Amino acid sequence: MKKKSIIRLLGMAVFLMAVLPFTKVQAKETQFPDLYVNLTTPEDTVIITNDTPNTDESWTIAGITDPKSEKKSFGEMGVKALLYDPSTKVTVRLMQKQSSKSKDIFNLSLLSEGELKEFLDGFVSNEDKNVKASIEKYSQTEMPFYHYTIEMEQEGVPFKETIYGTIVNGYAVNFDTYKKTNTESLDETFIKELVDGTHFTEFLDKAEVQKQIKQTYFVLAAFFLIIVALIVFAVIMNRNRAKKQKGLKTAKTDALTKFYLEQKQKEEQNIKETILHVNHTQYTDEVIKDFCYYNEIIKNMKLWVIMGILFLVILAMLSQTGSAFISCTIAIILLFVFVYYQGIRIEKLVARTKKLYDKDKGKEAVFTFYEDYFTLSGIQFISKYPYLQVTDIKEYKNYIYLYQGDKAFYLKKDGFETSGDEFVKFIKLKLGK
Repeated sequence: MKKKSIIRLLGMAVFLMAVLPFTKVQAKETQFPDLYVNLTTPEDTVIITNDTPNTDESWTIAGITDPKSEKKSFGEMGVKALLYDPSTKVTVRLMQKQSSKSKDIFNLSLLSEGELKEFLDGFVSNEDKNVKASIEKYSQTEMPFYHYTIEMEQEGVPFKETIYGTIVNGYAVNFDTYKKTNTESLDETFIKELVDGTHFTEFLDKAEVQKQIKQTYFVLAAFFLIIVALIVFAVIMNRNRAKKQKGLKTAKTDALTKFYLEQKQKEEQNIKETILHVNHTQYTDEVIKDFCYYNEIIKNMKLWVIMGILFLVILAMLSQTGSAFISCTIAIILLFVFVYYQGIRIEKLVARTKKLYDKDKGKEAVFTFYEDYFTLSGIQFISKYPYLQVTDIKEYKNYIYLYQGDKAFYLKKDGFETSGDEFVKFIKLKLGK
């Protein structure tokens, strides 16, 4: 008989478990890697972060009508997440801030009882007389917390706030909730659940972090010194170049004056000069594109190599800092932006150069070279250019570029009536190369 009663009781227990609702609220875990925190919350907790879309229904559930403005306050207050409990209608803000005090303490668990008491007393010692504040230690399984409460009036309405916080890895991590009310006390059930459900995934070593900070400062200082050195070097080089160019300009002016006097005398005496080389080059889109690419990239290859080496040095230095991944990622993104900008800049340069020759599109440029000068016709009125005005000669693919400062004349090597190689020797001799 006794055995049958036990069996009936067990059967009834199984039946009740099957038909009655399961009232215990399930838990969920949310990770906050930058805080080194895994947070266990009730399953129905609404969690809002800066990444939550403004149109998400979570904002409405939490009673927030202006998500854009709320997100702005996230950045100002150091809010990492807003947590809302539908059952108690309590909103808690998870916040992270850093100060000289938090960096000095680093982990609250490192303080002795006396140091911890002195730290907590500092919260309430300088409070306004119209503010009622109290603070006490709150024991959490992994890290000592403080329980800080404030009561005051805001615009004639009593304001109550409670904060559960700690200092970990050099940052103050706080759970904050507040309420404007005349009579009701703050319901701390939800905020205590959050604090008790906080698991710190990693406790950093204070000495190691300080070492990384020093390394970061060293890298930044070295980077700054490199930039300053490059600027000083560039200024000195520009001054020397300007001084040299000033002397060359004076000498060239005298030489050009002499050249034009001699030309005038030859014209007066009707002296015809011997043609040494003739070149025919069509100024097509392809010719213009090739020159712009050469002039901006190939011609400055040494500079690009130096800049590339400097970038790799800076990247190596950044990789040794505490925020290596973020720093290197930003540096690489900036590199791609710079390269993309160079491509856009060259395209615009090609377009501007094309416009100069639009009216002469497809026309042939005729270069005629004499002993002391050359003439250009076909794409413009016939003009005379003494070799004294030619500053450099460069060769690229099937082209010869005669520079006059930053500008150049484009000559195709296969456009010479004689040999293109013979012309190069001739012009280099004229330029003293």
